[in-house]
Amino acid sequence: MLGKLMKYEWKATWKLLLAANLLTVVMTFLAAWMVHIMGSSSASNMVDFVAVMVIITYVGSMFAVYVGTAIYLIHRFYTSTYGDQGYLLHTLPVDTHHIIIAKVLVSAIWVLINTVLIYLSVIFLFASSEDFLVSMMEGMMDAITFLGAEKISVFTVVMTVIAYLFSLFARVLKVGACISLGQLSSNYKLMLSFAWYVGIYLVERIFQGVYFGLRLAFSRKDSYVSTFSHYYDNQWETTLLAAIISCVVFYTLTWYVMDRKLNLD
Repeated sequence: MLGKLMKYEWKATWKLLLAANLLTVVMTFLAAWMVHIMGSSSASNMVDFVAVMVIITYVGSMFAVYVGTAIYLIHRFYTSTYGDQGYLLHTLPVDTHHIIIAKVLVSAIWVLINTVLIYLSVIFLFASSEDFLVSMMEGMMDAITFLGAEKISVFTVVMTVIAYLFSLFARVLKVGACISLGQLSSNYKLMLSFAWYVGIYLVERIFQGVYFGLRLAFSRKDSYVSTFSHYYDNQWETTLLAAIISCVVFYTLTWYVMDRKLNLD
């Protein structure tokens, strides 16, 4: 049943989000072409002006696609679980856990695709200028050598990626939990959902600030550079632990409201 729910969720979202990500690809090639034209000595002032406008449009489109994807997925979760479509969804013989997992996985996949495309887009755009790419790579190698980051193990890199994925799941679940908690109110459900999100965000920032403050207080001031690789080796542990705890908390809140306190009025 989980597979069927994910297939249905994917079919309901792929057309719009695929078009948005294709826009990212098209704008990347167009902006890279403009950068190449600007680098040629024969370019006129008018051509440079058009190239600058295209690059500005490229930056704006990246921002619009990233934010638009998030807004669309949030809207999709709300309407399909607590909106008009929710009446049909919750009458199906489907376990609540499967509903939550399907929506979270599909949403996380789209966010991941969108994020990776934007990163690759920026790298490709900068790579269109050889001088910039060479300078950037030389600067990165110098920084890695200076900080001792070349000692970072493959295991650390893999665990860092896993920690990032769990953090992504936590962010998606946090939105779902806030929307779900907002349904506990008979009025102003969306406003209450936003209030829950702001409140949880502030609490997270407070805990994060306290954690880094304590870590800085108990670490030696002169040991940052010499122990950078050691710091990085242990950073994924904190990120992964915090993400797992967040996933459990937000998942439980979403499930509790959806399974025990469901109110579609």
